[in-house]
Amino acid sequence: MSSVAGQSVAIGNLGKVGGNKVYAQMNQDKLQMFVERYLELSNELKYRKGESGAYMQLGELLTQKGDFDSSTKHFYRAMKIAEETEDADMKEQAKVNFGMANASMKWNQHVTNILQGIQ
Repeated sequence: MSSVAGQSVAIGNLGKVGGNKVYAQMNQDKLQMFVERYLELSNELKYRKGESGAYMQLGELLTQKGDFDSSTKHFYRAMKIAEETEDADMKEQAKVNFGMANASMKWNQHVTNILQGIQ
């Protein structure tokens, strides 16, 4: 595809084909690369809803990898863009994912502190 808009649509839908089962089975690093490209294209097109969706996908990928620090940042960005675009559903979803990733990050640190105290 030669048009930026066409590329954006195609890349943005890669992770959605086949639902969550296919999404979970895809090569996570390759999928992350595609989502990052989708974010670039959405930014270039000034397509804020696309940016928000890309940040959500990146947050979900990073959560699956256990990188809760980075995932919380992506969910926060998705939430802020959703506020700007008045997308209440995306804002709510981003807020929930942010909270869950943040709790997981704090839980991991809590367990690490307990284990260090035992040694």
